[in-house]
Amino acid sequence: MLSRPFAVAVTLAAAGSLALAGCGSGKTAKDTNKSASVGSVAANKSLHDLLPAAIKTKGSLVMATDPTYAPVEFTKSGGGFQGFDIDLANAIGRKLGVKIVVRKAVFDGILTGLTAGRFDFSMSAFTDNTEREKGNDFVTYFKAGTSIGVKKGNPKHIKTMEDLCGLKVGAERGTIQATALTKTKAEGAITLKGQCLKDGKKAPTPVILPDQGGVNQALVAGRADAFTGDTPVVAYQGKLVGGQIEVAGETTDEGPYGIAFKKGSPLAPIFQKAVTQLMQDGTYTKIINTWGLQAGAVTESKINGANG
Repeated sequence: MLSRPFAVAVTLAAAGSLALAGCGSGKTAKDTNKSASVGSVAANKSLHDLLPAAIKTKGSLVMATDPTYAPVEFTKSGGGFQGFDIDLANAIGRKLGVKIVVRKAVFDGILTGLTAGRFDFSMSAFTDNTEREKGNDFVTYFKAGTSIGVKKGNPKHIKTMEDLCGLKVGAERGTIQATALTKTKAEGAITLKGQCLKDGKKAPTPVILPDQGGVNQALVAGRADAFTGDTPVVAYQGKLVGGQIEVAGETTDEGPYGIAFKKGSPLAPIFQKAVTQLMQDGTYTKIINTWGLQAGAVTESKINGANG
């Protein structure tokens, strides 16, 4: 989630943080209950006709998501889901002329679930990278970097990724940020752990938890000194815990988010066409603006675009 990226290389130059104006002012994610209106999106018959016969007969597609990653995907009060990924998925469904059925899933089990046929696709802040492309296909639609979350006031005075060496650092299980805390290399690049050891410093102590909510609470309770996650998500977390979390330091490792599919799925090229049309007709921009994620907007959707 770079989500769900793969390796947090600390040697990249710092980039500007993603703006998150308009993300809602409630103290918890459940208080937000908003969405971009996609009711005006009309079905495209030519795209609908490309769908596999079984999907057309069923009239729906099952989407997996881990709804703990506000503002990308999270739960509503009273049930249901909301967020950037949810709105975009619903717009894609309308473009294809089918209903999107969203199912909650544990993040680190989603890709294997796609391979096993339990879901048709997933939008869950997956970073499209070459390691993941070995087992799944991706359709890109956004870009994000990795940032550091700290307690309000930044008591550890963290300014860079390397300041995390020797500290207790949280991350959601299955994310690239978790990989960066537990392995020395990933995709041939040195990770945060690897860089700390190379520099003769202590590696961070990983605090790996099943979901982002648990990571937030570990930081607030002092079980972690900081956490790493996708920039838009880190910037939003303070809203979920009464302003007790803030962003510190630099943003690194910008990469594309991808809609995930089983390897070889015929749905990937159809979704790529649908996303392209939503970019062209203004729906994509409307959804981006609803969630204040303009800095992560892209102008082109690619299939397996990890290498640009």
